[in-house]
Amino acid sequence: MKKLINYIAILSLALASCKKESPLNADMDNFNIDTYKNGQIDEWLQKEYLSPFNIEVLYRWDRYQLALNKDLVPPLERNVLPALETVKSIWLSPYLDIAGKEFIKPYAPKQIVLIGSAEYNNDGTITLGTADAGRRINLFIINSFQKSNSANVEQMMHTIHHEFGHILHQNSPIPEDFPRISPEYAANWTANVNTANEAKRLGFVSRYARSNDNEDFVEMIAFLLVEGQDWFDAYVNTAGELGKPRLRQKEQMVVDYFRTAYNINFRALQAEVKAAIDRETGRTTKFAANMARNTYSKMVITKTDENQSATFTAAYTSAAAAVKTASTALTLADQFEFRFGMLVGKPIATLVMTVKNGSTNEEWFFNYKVTVVGDKVTFVPDNTITGVETDKGTKYRPQLKPLLDIIEQASIAEFLSPQNLTKGGFKGETNTSNYFYGSLIR
Repeated sequence: MKKLINYIAILSLALASCKKESPLNADMDNFNIDTYKNGQIDEWLQKEYLSPFNIEVLYRWDRYQLALNKDLVPPLERNVLPALETVKSIWLSPYLDIAGKEFIKPYAPKQIVLIGSAEYNNDGTITLGTADAGRRINLFIINSFQKSNSANVEQMMHTIHHEFGHILHQNSPIPEDFPRISPEYAANWTANVNTANEAKRLGFVSRYARSNDNEDFVEMIAFLLVEGQDWFDAYVNTAGELGKPRLRQKEQMVVDYFRTAYNINFRALQAEVKAAIDRETGRTTKFAANMARNTYSKMVITKTDENQSATFTAAYTSAAAAVKTASTALTLADQFEFRFGMLVGKPIATLVMTVKNGSTNEEWFFNYKVTVVGDKVTFVPDNTITGVETDKGTKYRPQLKPLLDIIEQASIAEFLSPQNLTKGGFKGETNTSNYFYGSLIR
């Protein structure tokens, strides 16, 4: 014990002798300083974001701005301007054109933070963007961005329109009835049972939309704006009896919400976003591509349409005369239609001829598989497709042959004009004088 006391005494003396009363003169301002001068990027961001809209873009790495329990990397400087130019063109400018600065200034986020990588989650998913308290948007995977890659552009734009949708509903809540349309929300949306097809069947626009009503709402906004109406109509047309009306109801609620909450014409905004994406990526809307993904429910063709070729009109007249010769009670109508659908993921069509038989009208059916290769479309007769009665069509095929020969030829599918996407037509690949057009119905 005596030895221990001596040790303690010695230690106390040592500590006392080390004590200094004079102040420390170290200047901590000289340590851990990140110095930089504003360059081209900063000047552009000042001009295009900060000065006009009071939006600060943070691209210099500050680890404490982000979740510390995630492995993240800084953005590549060479990707900053291309990414922000695209964001401005496809997100900010359309809202500015349709809603004006008086909308942008109070509702646009005050900060946009750029992160080079994605944020990886424990459930195997990745985070592409977040909206914090209606004041900041974090944009991830900047290092993978390529302005020339349309898929890259659409992915990033989907993210920012999705996150901005959150800011909008944080300021003005989503309609009360919206969550009741598809009540089958699932917090564990990544579960195997929540397949893409199951989400569609229930009326959700994506698997992630099933996670909760807010995500459902902003996913609708993002898909309608970025993937666009053609994509959405094709998706709806394959959603089944339960999903189709639900998706249409949600679509109308989104349109109404923008009008009532923010006095924004959503259809006009949609058109501006589409035009911006087309400009930035060179993306074009193709009639054949829309057919391949089942964008349209039907197409109505009228014999007397001024856009029909003389060959088509003559063949139609010849077919009508042959039908009348076969039976004087039969009169072929001057209008027919295609009804489109999908079978095992492939496009199909039913040609419906309306015929007056005495005092009653009847329909003659012809079933087709639709092959689409680039812009080339061919209606291939296929009587193995069930569900449609084809007896009358088969019986009178010889009389209708002049018309069917034009319909069944290998054709180039095209819109009437780049300005008129509501009319589509088929022009013979070999004989370009054989063509016809019809009104497209979604």
